[in-house]
Amino acid sequence: MAKAIHLRGVIRNLDYDPLVHSSALKTEKYEGFDINSAPSSGIIEFADGTTLAASKWLTPKPSRSYPSARIYRTYHLPKPITVIPLIKDEGSGTLNNDRIMFMTLSRMNLMNVYILLSWYESAKPHASLPNRITEQRLNNAFVRERILEVKRYKSTALHWNCMHFKRDFENVFRNAVECYQRIGKRYNVVMNSAENHLKILEKYLVNGEFSIDAFRESSVPRSASAARRESMTTHELEHLADGGKATFELKNYLGGIYHVTADEVYWENDTLIIQESKNSGRGRLPSLTDIQDGLFKNILFYNVDELYLGDNQIKFMTRLKLTGNVKDTLKLPDDDLTAIARFADRNELRPAKRELIELLHKETAANHGLSIEIAPNS
Repeated sequence: MAKAIHLRGVIRNLDYDPLVHSSALKTEKYEGFDINSAPSSGIIEFADGTTLAASKWLTPKPSRSYPSARIYRTYHLPKPITVIPLIKDEGSGTLNNDRIMFMTLSRMNLMNVYILLSWYESAKPHASLPNRITEQRLNNAFVRERILEVKRYKSTALHWNCMHFKRDFENVFRNAVECYQRIGKRYNVVMNSAENHLKILEKYLVNGEFSIDAFRESSVPRSASAARRESMTTHELEHLADGGKATFELKNYLGGIYHVTADEVYWENDTLIIQESKNSGRGRLPSLTDIQDGLFKNILFYNVDELYLGDNQIKFMTRLKLTGNVKDTLKLPDDDLTAIARFADRNELRPAKRELIELLHKETAANHGLSIEIAPNS
């Protein structure tokens, strides 16, 4: 197994202009709001005319259902909130049994996104697969209560998230476990072990209360000290191929330390490229959701002010690499707009794809230090 690449960074401010979003987000009145029927990204409007940007996750696992793309579509609006089920158990007939991880809390804190924890309280048995449930529904009353709290909340997402986790995490966790056991008994479906879930919860408690420090220590794959012991030297990293993974220890302006990961880092001359890659096997470009997912994941690294490998400060750039069934390579930003037109013509791109590439160009131009590469897939 390859050694972990461990990097340290400093974030003093969060500054990003997302442009590849839909301006046609659906607006829902709070009076009749139901998180289960609400769109994956949208706007909640209150009786006094104020609004909140809202997105929701289907599962706490960030690699499923593109939650980053859902948040990206609301990120240009003030005070974005995102609703996350703390546990998602689909029954013992599947491997899908997910719990929220500390990395998610870290990333949302650094991105200034307000988390609303919730739990699935009802479901139906799968019509054809044994010991599997479907059509799960979140507890809407709890979500609505927390939405009103966030509407009135005056401090940062970091303060809200820490308060919310300390106050509500254990209660939401236990409700989730109890509801899944109730669902299993009602429909004679074998769910994943409640005992195992509760053993995990105990690791997060200190003197009977939820502890963010214990949560971090239990759910971060390896401690920062272990990551440092296993980290590559500068010499080893020089030979890193496209696609090496890395862990980041990021410090913000308040002095908090957060741990996040990146899937791909590699050297390009004397600059470390932090890259998110998206591929389309048949299409000209990856889907819009894929692209938005990649852009959002890059925002955090784009805002790193200083990056260190060991004791050495290094130069770096963030890049979104898009591969598909295209001819030639296009690198953005490109001051020669005719190059974008030639690339679109050579690949016979439809108007919607041409507009997308123009928007990607504008996003790289607006956010200096971000680059996008569109290339043929291999």
